[in-house]
Parts: sequence; structure tokens; C-alpha cells
Amino acid sequence: MLRKRSAADGPVEVRGGRLADEFDRAADRYDLLTRLNPGYHRALLTAARDLVSRLPRRGGGEPLVLWDLGCGSGLSTRALLDAAGEDADVVGLDASGGMLSHAEAKPWPEGVRFVQAFAQDLPKVAREQGRAEADGAFAAYLLRNVPEEQRDDVVAAIRDQVRPGGWIALQDYHVKGRRVSTAVWTAVCWGVVMPLSVIVRGNPAIYRYLWRSVVDNDSTTQLEARLERAGLTDVRWRTGTGWQRGILHTVMARRPDADPA
Repeated sequence: MLRKRSAADGPVEVRGGRLADEFDRAADRYDLLTRLNPGYHRALLTAARDLVSRLPRRGGGEPLVLWDLGCGSGLSTRALLDAAGEDADVVGLDASGGMLSHAEAKPWPEGVRFVQAFAQDLPKVAREQGRAEADGAFAAYLLRNVPEEQRDDVVAAIRDQVRPGGWIALQDYHVKGRRVSTAVWTAVCWGVVMPLSVIVRGNPAIYRYLWRSVVDNDSTTQLEARLERAGLTDVRWRTGTGWQRGILHTVMARRPDADPA
């Protein structure tokens, strides 16, 4: 059974477990390394605010219901709360027990909870949580960690967990087909990120994987095609600022008010 995990739980030991274990080993220094990344937190908050600003409000002043997929140590969860308000109902999902231990150790309002599971298991998680369709979903740095042959299914599952008229926000690094962006990304990873991970003992293996996973990640064109195949509409793109321009991308997409027959 998929359930809210506790800090005493062990690591994931199902498919993708090896990657989850690497994230477990990186968890202690993950927040520190993100603080050393100029613009990381600002980009999360900008995307979260953009998502929340588009969401149709529920009647009676009820709080927004949101998914945070690939929530990691809770940094994206914090961005969602800052954008939506402390009364928001947020479920954070991640496969790494180590990351979730750090997320759960932070102070959260009553409406926030975390579940240890793979994104591929989202429909099962939603059923077991008894969770109705959410107003929106945020997935930062998630899809490139999903096997390519399963990404369409994950996008469709995210769509199905958002109510008609709701929005999905996906944020990640996309450099495929962009020579300059690929060169900058490679220089930053090998010249800055990986040396820093060694200095702070942050599990350099996960950052070598980070570099490769981004180089191999969907192009923006490929991702947009996935969104369209899932029946999502009103697709809108935004790129990052500073060194992340042309590398970091946030895409918004809407579930239509009435799905095609």
C-alpha cells in the first residue's frame, strides 16, 4: 500500500530504486546546494505564482487543492504555499525516502502531507488517498527522471488528477537541440556544480546523473507534443533568467473544461 511515510521507513526498493537511493544519499546536502544556485528558488516561486494565478477558485472560499509531484525536500511545496496561501491542501509525492525525511522535518501547516511513491503510481496514490480532482499540479524536475517510454502515461495521469479547467505546471531543464544551451549547461555542471558537490559532500554521483539526464531530456518540442497527446491545451512557455536563459523552462498547460469524447 502507498501511504504517508515516516522517517523510520527504509529506502524505496522497487523499480527505479537505484536512482531513488542516489537521491537518498544526496538529501543531506540538497538544500544547501540549491541555495548556491542563483535563481533556483526564485524560479520555483515564479512558476508556482503563475500556476496559482490561473486556477479557477472553488466556491465558498475553500482552499486550493494541489499536487506537488517530485516534491523532493519540499522546496517546491514551500513555493506552492507561498503562492497559494497557508490554507492550501497540498500533497507532495516523491520516490526518495531520504528527500521526504527532510521535507517532513520542516514546519508545515495542517493541509500539507507527503507520500512516498513514483510518479507512475499517481493514479493509485490518488485512489488510496481518497483524493478528488485537484485544482492544479506542479511538477518541477520530474519527467526527466521518468523512463522515456512512460512519460506519456505520466503526463496523462497528471491530467486526470486535475479537474476540468485546472492547470498543470512543469518546470525543468531542456537543452536538446540547442547547442549553446547544451554547452552552457555542461560548463556549469562540470565546472561548478560537481566540484561544489564534492566540497560539501553532496553525493557527486547524483549530479553527474543530473548533467546526463538533462542532456538526454525531452526537447521543448517533444514535451509540448506529449502535452498535446494528453489532450492539454493553452500551452504557454517561459524560460529562465541569467545563466538559465534557454536552459530552464516552465510550461503551463490546461485541462479543457470538457475533455474530447
